[in-house]
Amino acid sequence: MAALPSSLGAQVVTFAEVLLEDAAAWAACLPADVSTRSLEEVQAVLFAAWETAADLLPAATTQDPTHMQWAGAPTVELRLSAEGPHDRPRPDLGTMIDLSPLGPTDRSVLPEMAVTITVAPALERKERQGLLRRAFVYMAHSCGFVEADEDALL
Repeated sequence: MAALPSSLGAQVVTFAEVLLEDAAAWAACLPADVSTRSLEEVQAVLFAAWETAADLLPAATTQDPTHMQWAGAPTVELRLSAEGPHDRPRPDLGTMIDLSPLGPTDRSVLPEMAVTITVAPALERKERQGLLRRAFVYMAHSCGFVEADEDALL
């Protein structure tokens, strides 16, 4: 999504979200012997969403995104969230994503993980990948996965 400048302001806000609302549809897209997505697949989705929000959407709103004025420090939020019907407790992320490479956690139920990064939007691919891995480890540590390290995220 891109919120374009208006007469009230010249700010551009972009974000990319991947929302999985239907657990049955989620399960149907997996191979028969697999019930969760891997961390590698999740990282690829987060990377693509970050690249879309930081590079592709701003480029669609202006001829030269490198000369945009920032209303504040550019930030990126990486969020994994398990959602369900509002009249029930939120499901655990581990039911959709294989979190085992991160090691054990001290949390009994983990419905979401998130981290916010203040960073320039125009990054080289390799730099963004490294930053994504470091941010993912930071996010894992803050969610009780004290043994998580970058090697688990390659």
